[in-house]
Amino acid sequence: MKHPRFLSAASIIACAGTVAFLLGATHGSAQDASASPAAAAAGKTADTEFGDGVTVELISVTRGDNDLTVKFKYTNSGSKTAEFYHSNYGHQNIAAVVYYIDPKNKKKYTAIQDSEGKPVASLGESIRLEAGASKAQWVKLPAPPADTTTITVVLPGAPPFEKVPIAAQ
Repeated sequence: MKHPRFLSAASIIACAGTVAFLLGATHGSAQDASASPAAAAAGKTADTEFGDGVTVELISVTRGDNDLTVKFKYTNSGSKTAEFYHSNYGHQNIAAVVYYIDPKNKKKYTAIQDSEGKPVASLGESIRLEAGASKAQWVKLPAPPADTTTITVVLPGAPPFEKVPIAAQ
C-alpha cells in the first residue's frame, strides 16, 4: 500500500481544526468538554466581571455518595489587583453562592449547609487577587439523581459552564 508523501491543504486545515477543537483553543467563554469525563471539567475557563484579566477555571465536578464537589480557581493575569468585594458579591463567601442546574430534571442545587447554617465550602470572603495570583475554591452541593450525567455549573462573576460531565469520585 502506497502512502502519500504530501498532505493536501484541505487535509492540513481539517487536522488543525480538529486539534484546536480537542485542545479547547477558544478562550473567554465557558468551553465545551474534552475527551474523558473525569478530565472534561478540567481546563474550562471563562472571563469574569472581577476585572481585566481575571478568569475562572472549572477544575472538577465529582460525585460522592450523596454530594457533588465542585472545584474551581480564579486567576488574575491582569496588571492590577482585583478586589471581588467591589462586585455584586460584596464581602460574602464566593464559594457559597456557586450553584448548578440539572437540566434534565429542571432543578437548581445550592451549597450544602452545616448545622450552623454555614456553607460546606472553602472560605472565599473579600477575595483580593494581586496581579499574577490565583485562588482555588471548592464547594459541596447535593448530588442530582444517578441518571443525571451532565449539569450546568454557575460560578460567581462568570457565564454558565454548560454540559459539564459529572465524574465519579
